[in-house]
Amino acid sequence: MDRRYRISFLTLFLTGCLQGNPIPRLLAGIDYLEENITCPDSVFYTPTDVEDSCIVAALACSIKELDTVKVECLDKAVHLESMQHHISMTATALQKTIDKENSTTDTSECICEDKRLEKSFKDFIQNIRHLTQAHAAKRLSS
Repeated sequence: MDRRYRISFLTLFLTGCLQGNPIPRLLAGIDYLEENITCPDSVFYTPTDVEDSCIVAALACSIKELDTVKVECLDKAVHLESMQHHISMTATALQKTIDKENSTTDTSECICEDKRLEKSFKDFIQNIRHLTQAHAAKRLSS
């Protein structure tokens, strides 16, 4: 009987301790995109300075814009398939971080495409990093 309790305790302990935190891996993917993609002639729509209630919606907008990165920014990529893979993996990781959330998209700050939201690629990537960190902080505080 004592052995069962030990096994149960160890199973629960290891399950709790070995859960991975996807945020560092996601940030590494974002860093990779920033270092390896240049896209000087394109603009991307990404909400900035959003309210807490719109962080998830802003991340969803950014995920959609990553598809635009694939279309507009990989013309001169040396390793096209690898870059497409990294963009897809980053989009998937972002999607996994927000899948369990309920968000409202009815405020003006949750609008995806607006001339006021146009950013360069570098600013777009930095905003994704900021939104990801804000989302992680919000999840930890709740």
